[in-house]
Amino acid sequence: MPRLLLLGLLCALLLPAAASASATHESAFQDDNSLIFNTPAGTAKTLDTLAELGVERIRVSVFWATVAPKSDSRDRPAFDASDPGAYPLGSWERYDQVLRLALARGIGVNFNITSPAPLWATGAAPREDIANTFRPDPVEFGRFVQAVGRRYSGSYRPPLALPAPPEEGACRLLGTCTPPSPVPTGEPLPRVGYFSIWNEPNQPGWLTPQWDGNEQSGFVEASPRIYRDLVDAAWTALAASGHGADTILIGETAPKGLDVRGTTRAMKALRFVRQLYCVDDKLVPYAGEAARVRGCEAPADFAAAHPALFGATGYAHHPYELVRAPDSRPKDPDFVTTANLARLSSTLQRVYGAKGKPKRPPLFLTEFGYNTSPPNPAGVSLRRQAAYLDHAEFLATENREVRTHTQFLLVDDAPRPGRNGVTVGYGATFQTGLLFLDGKPKPSFAAYKLPVHLPRASVRRGRTLRVWGLVRPARRIGKRQRVVVELRVGGRTRTLRTLTTRPGRGLVDARVRMPASGSLRLRWRDPRSGRTVRSRAVDVRVRR
Repeated sequence: MPRLLLLGLLCALLLPAAASASATHESAFQDDNSLIFNTPAGTAKTLDTLAELGVERIRVSVFWATVAPKSDSRDRPAFDASDPGAYPLGSWERYDQVLRLALARGIGVNFNITSPAPLWATGAAPREDIANTFRPDPVEFGRFVQAVGRRYSGSYRPPLALPAPPEEGACRLLGTCTPPSPVPTGEPLPRVGYFSIWNEPNQPGWLTPQWDGNEQSGFVEASPRIYRDLVDAAWTALAASGHGADTILIGETAPKGLDVRGTTRAMKALRFVRQLYCVDDKLVPYAGEAARVRGCEAPADFAAAHPALFGATGYAHHPYELVRAPDSRPKDPDFVTTANLARLSSTLQRVYGAKGKPKRPPLFLTEFGYNTSPPNPAGVSLRRQAAYLDHAEFLATENREVRTHTQFLLVDDAPRPGRNGVTVGYGATFQTGLLFLDGKPKPSFAAYKLPVHLPRASVRRGRTLRVWGLVRPARRIGKRQRVVVELRVGGRTRTLRTLTTRPGRGLVDARVRMPASGSLRLRWRDPRSGRTVRSRAVDVRVRR
């Protein structure tokens, strides 16, 4: 199956790290092509690489249509969609495989249950190209989520095979035939305790319609209402399958949207959030006709009617900027990128307050990355990608609201000529990988393992600079690590200071005196391999 397009950092004051850095921040990764649409050996190799880099969790897309029977048919097949054993043999295999292989390497798994939907579980779409995302049935989605929850409950034994079907005869004529019972395996599948609901519901590639109506009658927001129903159904299904106390994320929103409105016109992130929680642009709860057309209950009943919106573990977001620096604030107030996550947090705080809930959810950044040139002509340079990823990691770690930061893609997408009118073929794909398509590493590959960031790279002589770094594998290694700060000046390298990572996350954060202008980098010896790892080089200027 070809890759489905998958489309997260507060711009904070640079206070001392001890006062602001998050100790719970988790390093996550997503690359469905390399993890679930791969051979067992290829998946294992990818996971070995991620473990070596220090990744703690992978985000995996559980595509509804990939698992469901007869997903390209309008006629619903007769089966119990809440029973994982009723799905075609082999349809779950890629997910069983990645789960077992990841857990064997100490890597956690987030199952993002998402579209495309089977056609028999969607509404009548006006266009064929959006048929698998158009008005997905929340009841059917709930059944699918329950099947996922039951299969990965920790006690489910998948069938090895199905016995032959009953012979034709009287039972078929009378309609009394029962389906054959699966033959169970000996060992139960591992448990999954981490889920997120749908992917980028404010983008038409994943959910349609985004808007209902037309230019003559006017438009009303549609995707937030549809998504609200999907979240309600998924929440109930996960609770029914034993996952009510697990990590459950909602949102998974894309960062930007459009000013124009229409069936496939993406909705801006904060507008989607407000509509999801049934408040207007001034954060006042909808009432009357405005509430009715948006499917919003009376304000007093809203929280009780939609417990997932307030009981979820956190709000997931994809704060892509793609080409601009992580601290470049978007001009549109409803966009949410790495530079203005505080606006998302404050909006959530206010919509919670409007519904009588005092505490806002934490943020989980479940996709992030930068396209590079080469190969994508619209990307940033290879050196800049590494620097921007390190900067974004710094911002995420500084933000106490952020629990997870997820790199999107290990390996670049292949170009697809002609897509989206871009003749070179990069318009509908991502080149955000740390590796080129042929497996050759970009500078960001080494930078990901040992990020470094200097909030300021210029200092007066005799003063100190703040040097921040992260030994990403430290948490997996389980011991504090020694990191050397070195400066290269005129072809010679000298050690400026040796730092020790903080317990838990692997952070180093210190003031270091700069004797001269030069090129600064971090050096660390990986105790697992014995190899020396160096960060990217950062140019430092010492002024008189």
